[in-house]
Amino acid sequence: MSVRVGAAVAEVPVPAGTPLGGFAGRLSASTGVHDPTTVRALVIDGVGVVSVDVCVLHEDTCAAIREASGLADVVVSAVHTHSGPAIGHGRAGGHDEAVHAAVVAAASRALASASAGAREAEVAWASVRGTGVAKDRRHPERAIDPPLTALRFTGADKEAIATLVSYPCHPVVLDATNTLVSADYVHPLRVGVEEATGAPCLFLTGAAGDVNTGHAAAASFSSAAASGRTFARAAELGGRLASALASASWEDLETATARFAAVEVALDYAPVDAASLGARAEEWLAARTSADDGYRAVLDIWIDWARHRRPADQASPWAGRVGLLDVGGAALVTVPGEPFLAIAESIAAARPRVMVTAYSDGVPGYLPTREAYPEGGYEVEDACMYYAMPGPFARGSAESLTAAALRLLGV
Repeated sequence: MSVRVGAAVAEVPVPAGTPLGGFAGRLSASTGVHDPTTVRALVIDGVGVVSVDVCVLHEDTCAAIREASGLADVVVSAVHTHSGPAIGHGRAGGHDEAVHAAVVAAASRALASASAGAREAEVAWASVRGTGVAKDRRHPERAIDPPLTALRFTGADKEAIATLVSYPCHPVVLDATNTLVSADYVHPLRVGVEEATGAPCLFLTGAAGDVNTGHAAAASFSSAAASGRTFARAAELGGRLASALASASWEDLETATARFAAVEVALDYAPVDAASLGARAEEWLAARTSADDGYRAVLDIWIDWARHRRPADQASPWAGRVGLLDVGGAALVTVPGEPFLAIAESIAAARPRVMVTAYSDGVPGYLPTREAYPEGGYEVEDACMYYAMPGPFARGSAESLTAAALRLLGV
């Protein structure tokens, strides 16, 4: 028995002057478009999966898209490009309400079109390692090789319907000096897959909280251009991933109707020591006098956060959900925020053919592993300020996502 699958792509115009999300040290709004901002929808037996070419999406935006769809359920994921329009309601950048409304409308159109065009489909699974793209950005001495995973949907006539692809690597080849709208390496990856198959490619970024293409998070604070962080490099890496998928071995799956389930998660905030924060704020004030323009912009965000922080906002945990779409023995597990790679590895180890994707149904910030907290750093301590959140998430929050996912997987 086969599933019914449809796919659609909708473009969203992004005018020059739209704020871009992802880099606190970026000094300019968008000045043009390098590649289009898209909203991509896949509908599998009445369950929708939506991918949006932005850095973050607020959970309220995801809920609005889901509720307006008329489908059994919808997972909405941000690609997490740092060169997309800022529509996160102040998280990781400003907020452009007109583009936000256009994205929500485009998601509705894409889901409706994908649903209307759904047809019987066969499903195949692929997992590829050895691409050499992803690097551990907190510990560059550690070699990592996360899998590039994919589901391919093909009609009874052997014509491709869609390819769902996931890879855990920050789309931040381009640095804060770029002001052209782009999906970063994701765009050439999708182009390569679509040219090979003739069908839409939907990309979901994996658990990439501590993974990028080879630079520390702080490398993006400066307003100076960084060597190698160019469109040519993004095209090279995206093309490498597309080529790896083109030569992959595909496993045909025996499919029945797809099954979706979700569980709610509540993530507490870590306590913030007022005295320590005050001392750090004084250090930031002193540092800004000699900082370059980009780092000064970062420091100003941190200083403003410290001045206006309301401890009472930490009283209520952040509420989100973890999802599971099971298709023919392959599982798509969706988690919110920016969990570290080890979280996905723990989930994927539970059974064969598990694709773990992050940035889904809300992106409220980083979710480091327990082991990362004593090390501190941007992801553990500071990112919450750019995310305009009450504080960093409490130690163990990431592992609660693992526990929720394993329950859904029946482990």
